[in-house]
Amino acid sequence: MPIPARADFDPWMLFLGLLTFCVAVWSAYRRDTIAGDQQLGGWINLKGDMRIGGYLPRNIIELSIITALAFGVTAAVFGEVRTLLVPLGAFLLALSLRQTMGWRLTLPGMAWLSVEALAVAVSWWWLCLLINEIDLPFWNEAALYLAATIAMGIGYLGWIERIAREASLTHQHWRLPNRAPQPGEQPLRSHRRVAAHEEPFEPRVSVHLPCYAEPPQVVKQTMDCLAAQDYQNFEVIVIDNNTKDEALWRPLEAHAELLNRRLGREVFRFFHVAPLPGAKAGALNWVLDGRMDPTAEIVSVIDADYLATPDFLSRLVPFFRDKRVGYLQTPHDYREYEGNAYLTGCHWEYMPNNKVDMCGVSEYGGAFTIGTMCLLRAEGLRRVGGWAEWCLTEDSEVSVRLRAAGYRGMYLGETFGRGLIPDGFDDYKKQRFRWTAGPVQQLRRHWKLFLPEPYARPMPGWTKLLEVLRCSAPLHTLSGLVLGLIGVTAIAVAVLLGAMDPIQLAPITWPMIGLGLATGLVRNWHRYRLTGCHRIPDMIRGEIARASLTYIVLISGVAGLSNKPHAWRRTPKFGESGGFVSALSCTIPEMVLGAITFAIAAFMLWSTPVLGTGFALLVGSVYGFLSLRFFAAPYMALLALAKPVPQGEAPAEEGKLIEG
Repeated sequence: MPIPARADFDPWMLFLGLLTFCVAVWSAYRRDTIAGDQQLGGWINLKGDMRIGGYLPRNIIELSIITALAFGVTAAVFGEVRTLLVPLGAFLLALSLRQTMGWRLTLPGMAWLSVEALAVAVSWWWLCLLINEIDLPFWNEAALYLAATIAMGIGYLGWIERIAREASLTHQHWRLPNRAPQPGEQPLRSHRRVAAHEEPFEPRVSVHLPCYAEPPQVVKQTMDCLAAQDYQNFEVIVIDNNTKDEALWRPLEAHAELLNRRLGREVFRFFHVAPLPGAKAGALNWVLDGRMDPTAEIVSVIDADYLATPDFLSRLVPFFRDKRVGYLQTPHDYREYEGNAYLTGCHWEYMPNNKVDMCGVSEYGGAFTIGTMCLLRAEGLRRVGGWAEWCLTEDSEVSVRLRAAGYRGMYLGETFGRGLIPDGFDDYKKQRFRWTAGPVQQLRRHWKLFLPEPYARPMPGWTKLLEVLRCSAPLHTLSGLVLGLIGVTAIAVAVLLGAMDPIQLAPITWPMIGLGLATGLVRNWHRYRLTGCHRIPDMIRGEIARASLTYIVLISGVAGLSNKPHAWRRTPKFGESGGFVSALSCTIPEMVLGAITFAIAAFMLWSTPVLGTGFALLVGSVYGFLSLRFFAAPYMALLALAKPVPQGEAPAEEGKLIEG
């Protein structure tokens, strides 16, 4: 039986590419027009239902129009209709299956997941046919077949993960709430309303505020906000560990006494402990081990620069009526970034994950704690052994053990406190190093917990899959990047050495690349809109900030695989401004890699007569795009120089190492 020609499937590829783009635009339009201003987590009601997408007959008409448009354009380009009936039928079949099994999805959401799943399979088949028709050495051809197959497997794993992570873009019915009860609303129990006759629920809460070499005025603001809580039954333990300069911690001790006098009771207790190993986790364990009120049922952790809203405790504690709830997390959110390009970029880089992705992950059972603005059940925390002093992300690590112990967690998309963004790009990178290497450490240590039953205990929802994919994400990115570069570079070298004829790209290549980029832009725009970002310049700044972290994300994933203990570095929020040379010194690796990839891109374009115009432009574009991502780092470092330090100069111990 003859192998089908790649050109026979070009219409399939164009049809699916056009349909994917149209569905992305339609999905963003329907969500944006129906949801209106109700962003930032407030647009999912207390029960969890989110009826977005409009009247069903109208949605069906709109879907029919965009499907017909994609079909008609493709038929006009290729001059044939019969070939397109197969992908059209496959799309409608997939859509009908999603309609049957995916009642929680909007119709745009069902269309998106259906066409995306179909596109992965067809792209793999198309790539295999393309490899087959190119005259390649056997080893190169075999390697490309293997790479394409692995990419398809990773693509479907990513598709499964995106069902959860992009739930805010695709779902209309939610099982879990995305916001806390308002004053006067009945609290929840097992996500159902509580009987009116139940006793008021006000357990003792112990709020832990760890500090190290923090500017006193910043911590005082945090303490003042905690003192203003409208919840009565709580204590605050301020634990300063290893700060040598008394001028930094003595004012906090005095301020705790002052607040107690103002409140008329002892709410704040201050401890200065030195030496104390284990960094932040060590300080939290020290408090947990007999220093906190033994009657406290709930532990809350607040970072030293976070200003909590007065209703932080009163609106979140009621969730713990349900004995299965082990922890509750609210977003990392930020303040004092407005009017500064660097901080604005950092802020909007954080937000899509914090306000969109994390809500969907929580809906599918994968919520995890992130170190501040969270509450945990004290009994569960002690039961699993406290905080992990070996892990760079002791916050998310403890949620793994809590879930393994049978507890559930939730993430609410509603902000209850805002902190400060690191002033310096070097500190921004160090923060991301911890956030990326730590989960890899967790996976290396706890991989047995994620085995399927009966080899490991069950966990809620999709916890095991989502946790494995989250923790291994930097390794997937690195392996995909390296394999992809090796593949295209090996072909280019073979052509340059005369071992192969110049590569002629399929005519469909550039339209597909253009559609892919356009779809990605629309999808990204959609995510930013859902976080409350409505200005295109702010979205661009957020993407530049994301690109600037490319190098640190890649190397931190590898670092997390090492058994060697990593020094825990706190993230200073008030780094010294320094100068031009100082700012760029932390981006030397990125500048070197940017220069190398730019040189390779230029060489590939210069070699167009040998490589062929299309292939040279493709390889040059790949390396050029990567070069821009690396050069985004020095750009952000220089942009950070314009940031004034609103709270004064950094203390002498800023940025020093704490051995973990």
